[in-house]
Amino acid sequence: MKDESRNSVHIASRTIYFRVTERGWAIVVMPDNFKVDNYYHGVHIHPDRKQLSIHDPEIIYEIIYQHIIREGKIVEDKIREELGL
Repeated sequence: MKDESRNSVHIASRTIYFRVTERGWAIVVMPDNFKVDNYYHGVHIHPDRKQLSIHDPEIIYEIIYQHIIREGKIVEDKIREELGL
């Protein structure tokens, strides 16, 4: 059996899923289909797998959460800048 924890938060007609497993973690925003994880390639953003300099998933989660509160959705260019890309 896998050791796993999952959380989800609904804000501004968006859902943020935060999943932590033995292998790593992932943060996904739906329906924007925005994903940040640390599986296989260090901490990176999808779909292009650009590496992030922030490694703490709680800090990344908070940046994404505040972005959605402010913008109402994921604005790709802005969130990438806020995450240091």
